[in-house]
Amino acid sequence: MLCGAGGTAAAVAGDVTDAQCASRAVEAARGLGVLQGLATCAAMRHPGPITDITEAQWDETVGVVLKGVFLFCKAVVPEMIRNGGGSIVNVSSPDSFGRKGMIAYVVGKAGVNALTQCLAADHAEHHIRANVVLPPFTVTGMNEHYPEDRIQSIAARSVAGRLAQPDDVAQVIDFLLSDASETFSGGFFGGQPLAAR
Repeated sequence: MLCGAGGTAAAVAGDVTDAQCASRAVEAARGLGVLQGLATCAAMRHPGPITDITEAQWDETVGVVLKGVFLFCKAVVPEMIRNGGGSIVNVSSPDSFGRKGMIAYVVGKAGVNALTQCLAADHAEHHIRANVVLPPFTVTGMNEHYPEDRIQSIAARSVAGRLAQPDDVAQVIDFLLSDASETFSGGFFGGQPLAAR
């Protein structure tokens, strides 16, 4: 899609919980020009309350959801400082404020929120913005197994009367990465009240 619109891109395969993967991604981005933006959105989950989640499931979920964001931000921030600034957009979830039966995912996403606000505070002097996107229920591979009646019920309660599509979320991320949002940092964009979910 990016290349079709006249842009350039590079693909880096790897594990977001591996610091070397983050370093390779930064190196690939550097080869395309000045690195000024980062959007993180990797996620996975093991559902269940604390009594059901194993240590391995906790480590895997929090690793992908939170550690991956930490590693990519850690790799990108020095580059942005050298380049005179930039914008970081971390995709979290309205569930980051609490949801039944999703403890590992919720804690990981809550950590993403806090990490992002720390980035905004720590690096404002470097002209690095950091914001969180809290997408509404969005059609992704993480929910394609949901029963159709549940999908329709969620869609009927949404503000738009439909489920969000990945392009809806991408437009918000695009705004936050652009110069049009240069005065916004440490913010939360999107979401849906817990009571409505």
